[in-house]
Amino acid sequence: MPVQDGMARRVMALALAVVAGLGLLLVACGGADAGEANQAATATALAARLGGGGGETGEGGETAVSSTDSTATDNATSTPLPPSENLQAVQATATARALEAEAAQAAAADAANANAAATAAAEEPIRAELATYGVDSSVGRLGWIHPPELLDVEGYMGYTYTNRFLATVARDFVISADITWNTQFGTTGCGFVLRTDGNEESLNQYMVIATRGAQGHVGFVTMIDGEVDLDQSQDIYANGIDPLFDWQNDSTNKIAVVGRGGTFTIYTNGTEIGQITPETVYEKGFVAFVALNESGYTRCQYDNAWLWLLNE
Repeated sequence: MPVQDGMARRVMALALAVVAGLGLLLVACGGADAGEANQAATATALAARLGGGGGETGEGGETAVSSTDSTATDNATSTPLPPSENLQAVQATATARALEAEAAQAAAADAANANAAATAAAEEPIRAELATYGVDSSVGRLGWIHPPELLDVEGYMGYTYTNRFLATVARDFVISADITWNTQFGTTGCGFVLRTDGNEESLNQYMVIATRGAQGHVGFVTMIDGEVDLDQSQDIYANGIDPLFDWQNDSTNKIAVVGRGGTFTIYTNGTEIGQITPETVYEKGFVAFVALNESGYTRCQYDNAWLWLLNE
C-alpha cells in the first residue's frame, strides 16, 4: 500500500538525500569508456615493446654483432662432444624441463582445486539461505561476497553509501546482509540501493530502508528522475510481522530482498514481511549499501553480505 502516515513520509523524504552523492560515486568508479581506454593504452605499450629488435643496438641504430675473427677463433678452440654424449646431454636437459613443466602444472591444478573448494565452502551457507526464500540455488550464480562494512554518518539529512563491487550489474537477484544499527533517532535507517542507473542528474532506482522508528519499520522506496514517488513506495511494520525483528540499538537483523522482474519480496530474519510490485520497472542496475540520517548520528554495520544473480 502507498505511504500514508507521517513517520513513514519522513523516512521516504529522507531518501532524497542520496540522490546527488550516489550518482557521483558511480561515475567516479568509471565505466566502459575508461576500461576501453586502459585496454588501448596497454595494447599500444605492448606493441611498442614487441616492435623492438632482438639484438643490442650500437651507435647510429646498427645492431652490434661479433667480429668474424672472434667467431673463427671460438670455432677453432672449441671441441665438439662425441655424438653419444651430446645426445645424453640433450635428453637430460629435455627431461629436466619436462619435470619442471609437470611440477608447475601440478601446482596450478592444486591451486585451482583449493580455490574451487574455498568457493564451494563459502557458497554452502548462501545456497542454504536461498532455499529459505524459495530460490533454487542451481539457477544463477554468486555475484559477490562483500567484506564487513561500517557506514557512519552524522549531521542533518546526512547519508553515506558503499559497495566495493559496483561493476556488477543486477537484473533478477537476491541480496542479503546482517545489519547491526545504532542511531540517535528512530527515523533514520540502514538498507540497500537496488537497480540504480547511476545517473548523477536524476537517479532512477529503488531502495529498501530498515528504520528503528515506531519499533521497527521497513520502507520500500521508488525514485523516478531523482524524486521519491510516494504512490509507488510502501511502509511495512516489520516488528508486527516478524517476531524476531529487534528495533533496539546495537541489535542485528538479517535483511534480504528477492528481486524478480518488477516484483520485490522483502524478508527480515527469514520471515517474509512484504511483496511490492511498483508500476515503474527498472530492469537492471547497480546495488549498494546505504545509511540515511535525519539528525544526530547513524551507524550501520553490514556483515555476511552477498549478492546472488538469478538466471545467469
